[in-house]
Order: sequence, then structure tokens, then C-alpha cells
Amino acid sequence: MKNLKQLCVFAALVFSFSVSATTVPDKLLNMPMHLISGKSISLADFKGKKPVYLKFWATWCRPCIKEMPHFEQVQNKYGESINVIGINLGVNDDLDAVKKIIKEFSLSMPVAIDESGDLAQAFKMVGTPYHLLFDKNMNLIHRGHEANESLDNKLALVSKTKPVDLLDIALLSDSKSNIKLTLNDGKTHALFFTATWCDWYLKDSRPSVSKNCSLAQASVNELSKEYPGIIWRGIISRLWTGDKDLLEYKNKYQIAHKLSIDKNNQLFHYYSVKDLPTLILVKNNKVILKTTSFIDNDKLTESLVSNQ
Repeated sequence: MKNLKQLCVFAALVFSFSVSATTVPDKLLNMPMHLISGKSISLADFKGKKPVYLKFWATWCRPCIKEMPHFEQVQNKYGESINVIGINLGVNDDLDAVKKIIKEFSLSMPVAIDESGDLAQAFKMVGTPYHLLFDKNMNLIHRGHEANESLDNKLALVSKTKPVDLLDIALLSDSKSNIKLTLNDGKTHALFFTATWCDWYLKDSRPSVSKNCSLAQASVNELSKEYPGIIWRGIISRLWTGDKDLLEYKNKYQIAHKLSIDKNNQLFHYYSVKDLPTLILVKNNKVILKTTSFIDNDKLTESLVSNQ
């Protein structure tokens, strides 16, 4: 009887912990999400109240657009029991484009634009669409890139406050090494930010961006030869990109300068790169030029001549 009583007490303690504890660190709990309505919210606002379903997306992301009817269905079905929030990536996007998609699919959930890139960085977003589901106590219970049966099952469970297996919060922590750059050596460094896919994937949805990505890479190839006194380096977006993609991209454009995938999104976030492609000139850790224009850019040419 004594052992049974002790077991009951232990079970009660475990249960009380599970319904109130969270595996999400305070930084993530209090990370502000700035809605296009003008209101700011965070996961902390909903802790202990309702589960939260976050979905990162972009207007030019074809799978994202394909999933929009499902996204609105989730809002219609679970809006009373789950906080459904859309987060636009803010990369090569603007408010007008976001509003156009909201209108096209009659989206009724709150929507934020990650203009600073802080949300994508904090939640380790490596590609859109990106689904994150937290239970009522802000424990991470789902992380993925598809609106599939696994996500639907977990949405159904948490909407009825039924327990769901927790994921390791380490999934949202840094696990890859940063790109090591020495930018305080008195030399000028040209950091070219682009993506292996922006020339072909955006061909239909963002034709001007697609063309600019291609022209910019060709331009940087020539500039790196013309100004060898400057240290050139391609910083490649981690979105949907692995080592094989990097090699194919390098061969496609016959790139001679060094290329690195920004696997932790460290440099994209630090330099607030939200448009592809972008070129940043850095000397002694100071940004001396940041531009998205590569053709007939007198200011770029002047900076390269004076800083090589």
C-alpha cells in the first residue's frame, strides 16, 4: 500500500510537470512576431492557453501556394482551439505581394512578415513551407516541410488537448559550424549573397529576380577577375541547398572564387540580406557598400577601384 501511494504521488508530480513545463527556451517564447495588422505577439502570449501552429511561407514558393487551401482549412477547422499564424519569409517579398495571396486564398489567420529575418533564424527555418506545431505548454511536437497526414493527426490531437509525443528542442538549436571569415585584415572583402536556385526556381514567379540572379553571378565572375586585389566569396543561402547543389551551381557558372553555404544562416542574418542577389563590400569589419544592382553601377565600380 505504501509503494502504491508513493507511485501515485510520483505520477501526480510527473503529470503536473507535463501540463505546465515547456522545452522552448525563453528567447523563442518571447520572440516578437509583428503582424501586418500592426499587432505584435509571441509564443509566450499563448503558453498555458492554446497550442500554436506556425507556418513559414513565401509568395514565390510553389509548394507554399499549393498548400494555401489546406492552411485556410486548418484555420477554419481549428481556429477556436489552436492559434494558427502565418509567417511570410520576407525574402524577395513585400506587403503588397503578401496581401495579394491573402486575398486570393481568403486567408483569415493572422499573418506576419519576417522583415528582420529574426524568426527564420531563431526557428531554424531551412526551407519553405516550414511547419512548427507547439502544444498548449509550448512544447515542440511537430517540425516539417509538408502539410501531410502526420501534421493533420497532431493538429487533431492537440485541438482536443490530448497528449502528443514531444520533439527534442535541440532541433531548434545551432548544430552546424559557422563560416569563418577574417574581415579585419585591412583588405576589402566582397561577399556575394545568392542562392543556387534563384535563377531557375523564380523564373516564372519572379522573372526579374531570376534574370538578375543569373546576370549578377556572371557579373561577379568578371569583377573578381578584374579586381583581384579584392577577396571575393560567394555566400550561398542554405534554403533547399546541399553540397551537391553547390557543386552543380559552381560548374554551371564556372565560378572561380570561393563559395560557401551559410548553413547556420549566420551571415545572411547578420548583414540583413533579404533580397537575392546582394553584394556587400566589407573592410576591417565595416560595411562600405551594400547593393543589389550589378549592371552599370557607378557606385559599385568606384568602390571596387578605390578599395582594391
